[in-house]
Amino acid sequence: MATARADSESASLEERFDELGVERATPAESEILGTGVDSWDEALDGGLRSGLLAEVAEPEASSGGQVLLLHLLAGMRRAQRFVALVDGADGFDPQSTPPALLEHLLWVRCRSSLEAMKCADALLRDENLGMVLVDLRGCEERELRRVKSADWYRLQRLVERSSAYACVLTPKAMIPSAQMRLELAGQLGIEKMDASLSELASDVGFEVLRKRTREREGFAQLVQRVAVG
Repeated sequence: MATARADSESASLEERFDELGVERATPAESEILGTGVDSWDEALDGGLRSGLLAEVAEPEASSGGQVLLLHLLAGMRRAQRFVALVDGADGFDPQSTPPALLEHLLWVRCRSSLEAMKCADALLRDENLGMVLVDLRGCEERELRRVKSADWYRLQRLVERSSAYACVLTPKAMIPSAQMRLELAGQLGIEKMDASLSELASDVGFEVLRKRTREREGFAQLVQRVAVG
């Protein structure tokens, strides 16, 4: 009896979704992109996952956000896939980036967070891209507050329907629909300026605030607060 009732309620919900025009799609099977940094990959159960919306929050400047960004570019180069970098505040410096990491990069220069969101929306529909990176770290706080929760959930749904990796760098934890969330801690000193990328990565401290581990009856299982570094 309980099963019949559940089936009836499910059918009614499906009909309601159809009336509202809600799209439903089965997410593609996730792939894992190793970052190349053992501590990061171990904390993330292997690395970044495709089809999931990841957030990297950097509350303090020079906490390692740029180091992580470059490692993701390097990982995608090893995978021989194209990357789009949506630069919300036009702050990316290609001159300080190894030239090899620019060969598969589409750099989208924006003037606001809202413009960046629109660009990310369009790029996630392009099946030629293996990763979409959205950097909002330099955007003004008043602009970021104008991004609605519905916009983030819309972005998450687009990510789930794609086979791409998606990562948003923010000045603080702010994405309600993020399925993976890291918060960078500490600060890289000026004495590290001449260090290699791998050496810098080993000094980046972070905390895993949320990560999707597996599905159970259609709902994501979340674990919280794993500190590293």
